[in-house]
Amino acid sequence: MKKKMVSVGLCMILMLSVLTSCNSASLSDKATAQPSNMMMQGEGSALEQETAEYFTGSDGTFTSSGTMIQTNAQTNRKIIWTVDMEAQTLEFDRFLSDLEQAIQRFGGYLEGSSVSGSSIEYHINREGTMVIRIPSGNLDDFLAQVGTIGTVTYTGKSSEDVTLDYIDVESRITALEVEQERLLALLESAQDLEAIIQLESRLSEVRYQLENYHSAKNRYDSQIEYSTVNLYVREVQRVSTVHDQSVGQRIAAGWSDTLYRLKSGCENFFVWFVVNLPYLLIWTAFAGIVIWVCLHCVKKRRQKAALPKQDHANGTGTNSAKEEK
Repeated sequence: MKKKMVSVGLCMILMLSVLTSCNSASLSDKATAQPSNMMMQGEGSALEQETAEYFTGSDGTFTSSGTMIQTNAQTNRKIIWTVDMEAQTLEFDRFLSDLEQAIQRFGGYLEGSSVSGSSIEYHINREGTMVIRIPSGNLDDFLAQVGTIGTVTYTGKSSEDVTLDYIDVESRITALEVEQERLLALLESAQDLEAIIQLESRLSEVRYQLENYHSAKNRYDSQIEYSTVNLYVREVQRVSTVHDQSVGQRIAAGWSDTLYRLKSGCENFFVWFVVNLPYLLIWTAFAGIVIWVCLHCVKKRRQKAALPKQDHANGTGTNSAKEEK
């Protein structure tokens, strides 16, 4: 009797495993690359119904699992915010210092950065690219703070709603945990060696899928709780001003920019010339020697070519003199 019960339970578990494992591989891969793209459009109907139960429930205040939530569904949306910013600054070092303080003040952290600067030959303004993670609740305040420590020339803000994907991951975790408990219960009562092997094999698959889904959920939590700010900052000698200008003002500004670039170009050329003067002298001397050798060789060849002509002329003159005598 126990063997029959184990066999029936094993069949039920295997049928449930087929349903849960069909989408596990594809969902896990998509969650690794980009969690927001895990669900296809055709699968939205079932998830939309589940989302409605998750947000409202039977009386509008409880979820499908019986957990109390707020009536306003908007507060439960899972939103990933991404901001792209470009800024200019006259004092690059001070900007970086103030930015670091602002990041710490708003509870964020610097995920990555790269800074490039000037060389000896050319005075190139420094520029840097930074990836900053800021708590979503402090994002707007942080962006406003960046505008006070530098001149922001561009801001692009985008959001991605991953609520359906997040709920799908949670539901699959719940289903797999239930299956894991049933497998453990069947494994305790199983006595047949073949059934034990099949149960342990399926239990390993369930645990592997649970790890993948938990990893996807953790990535979601990180991206939702901490917004991403991609900041590009450039050191300038003059900060750009953006406002309505007349034709005369635009011409004056254009002439000013042209003269400024010409002045910077002349300064850079002068610095380059002075720095590389030793190389220029060496190459000039080497080129002079090569030219002198070439001219000397050409002169010798011309002299050698002229000697036979002179001998021939001298011989002709001697014969004519003898004939006259």
